[in-house]
Amino acid sequence: MKKDLLYILLLALMLCLCTQISAEARVGSRTFSEKELSEGFAAYLEYRNIAIELSPADSLALYGSFFDELIAMYIYDQALIDYSIHVSPKEIEDEIKANPPQGVRQIPDLMTNGVFDQKKYEKALRERPQFKQDIISYNRDIYGYQKLLQGIRSEASIDSLVVKREWQAQAVHSEAEIIYFDFNKLQDINASDEEVQEYYEAIKQTEYRREHGRSLFFVRFASGSERANAHRLDEIAAQREQLYKIAKIKGLAAAALELDLPLQESQFFSATDEIIRGLGRSKYLVEQSFANPPGTLLEPYETPMRDFYICEVGQSVPEYYIPFEVESALLKLRLRSQKRQAAMQEIVQSFIRRHKSPEYLKAARDEGLTVIHAEDVKLDSMIKGLGSIESLNRAILTTPEGEYTPLIEENGFYYLAKVVAHHRRDEKDWLLQRAQVLAKARQIAEDQHLDEWYKQRKSKIEIEYPKGL
Repeated sequence: MKKDLLYILLLALMLCLCTQISAEARVGSRTFSEKELSEGFAAYLEYRNIAIELSPADSLALYGSFFDELIAMYIYDQALIDYSIHVSPKEIEDEIKANPPQGVRQIPDLMTNGVFDQKKYEKALRERPQFKQDIISYNRDIYGYQKLLQGIRSEASIDSLVVKREWQAQAVHSEAEIIYFDFNKLQDINASDEEVQEYYEAIKQTEYRREHGRSLFFVRFASGSERANAHRLDEIAAQREQLYKIAKIKGLAAAALELDLPLQESQFFSATDEIIRGLGRSKYLVEQSFANPPGTLLEPYETPMRDFYICEVGQSVPEYYIPFEVESALLKLRLRSQKRQAAMQEIVQSFIRRHKSPEYLKAARDEGLTVIHAEDVKLDSMIKGLGSIESLNRAILTTPEGEYTPLIEENGFYYLAKVVAHHRRDEKDWLLQRAQVLAKARQIAEDQHLDEWYKQRKSKIEIEYPKGL
């Protein structure tokens, strides 16, 4: 159970240890009043730097995490007693000297050229008794928790022989012949315009319906950086200013008509969109469109490309649909891909039914399927022509030599691989990496032991959760 020791200490300082008359929650023999819980939760949010308004669901989830911290604090405080954890003056002095607290590292007086200076810190410990005492007080409880966790973790053990056998049994890399069922090769399968339209109508309600839509009326003034407008900069600027001046009085539509300028209307967009179709990407215009009522003339807007827009908040609708013509090109690719995937799935099933495994490779080549020879397959390998497919790599590494992997499906593509050979670790590899492998195995064992220790401790205490949890 990995805990933030600094936060546990913060809670310990905040929550008084007296028994409350009216308890809103209880952990073992420790009771918590409504006031304690409220103040503790406020500190928890402040500690996690959460200052925004929370939804009821998010607030409840965070409150549950906060109460879990209280449970952990109780369990660890009881364990400090059970394990007889004591921190000697020498231990705490050695600790604060070797590991200065992070906050202390930010003190300007203890820096040299903007970098924490260990010599200045040690000098301050020697010459400023109160400073030293503050650091000791701050670290004593934290160091006690650290000693406790180290003691619990040290109870875990590993069998180095078992670790060695398992490590050596893992394939370093493997060689395989991979049959690649690529649906993109089915070039004769496409999606017609009629099919795409039907597909759009079928998913329109679930994928393209949006609520609370706005549009923008606008007049665009092309960038002066465009060669065709280079000699008209003053004219364009004057025309833009005149349009804005008239629009403030008569509205943008009347002003554009009066000056014979083309008035356009964007497609509908929502408050969460980043792009206004027909106009471009602008978080500012999206925000202004929803911050003002329809008919509001917005301040002249200049894009990063130096185009100018005079805009007016257009229509407001309770719901709208992203138009078919906007999505049709992508939908066509998507539907074509789905049809090809479905066809390839039938080809794969037919291939498996018609052939026995010894025939797979020859049959695949005879039928024009792609066969890729991979010589150095590892878990994170990028196989030429395929890319990185962890599920396929893992299957190759764990399938016995001479046998086929299970059929692997990934994003509509299918793979069937015959393992040619495994290249495993030997004694020389073990001698080189023994310390690193054992250290990792020990860490995993310690983490698992600490988790189990915490679960067992928690199961033995009575907990009365606050209302709502």
